[in-house]
Amino acid sequence: MHKLTLFAALLCGLTCAQAAQPLAAPATAHQHPLTARWTWTQPGGKACIEAWHYRANHTRTSISGQEKTISRYEVTALPSLFGFYRVTETVTDSNGRPDCAGIPHTTASGPVTRFIQFSPKYDLLIVCRDQSLKTCYGPLKRLPNRPSGSAG
Repeated sequence: MHKLTLFAALLCGLTCAQAAQPLAAPATAHQHPLTARWTWTQPGGKACIEAWHYRANHTRTSISGQEKTISRYEVTALPSLFGFYRVTETVTDSNGRPDCAGIPHTTASGPVTRFIQFSPKYDLLIVCRDQSLKTCYGPLKRLPNRPSGSAG
């Protein structure tokens, strides 16, 4: 029985260590579930649309209100034990205009870390400040794939 407990602890430790590692390169057989186009409309009186495109080459383009940015990102290959993927993004280009929250993000802003969680069908995601559901927004909806040769 002691060996079984030790084996379970070792397996859990290995899984946690793998979940903490960022995805260094796009998977060849399967892309990360984040690799897609996502959209969200801010609720309330001021309807504001966000559109994000996460590419397999670890770049993200986004439109949020008046803001347009290009970022580099890293995402963990596996979710944490709490079901969250850690995403770290650094803006590399921005038009300097305000986003849906009224905040402009610039290349001087530095990296931002968020935690995302997918729906069971991977067609929705929520974005959180930490690995809890207390400070989240969304859900963002996965958009259908565009045919080859489409812009964006």
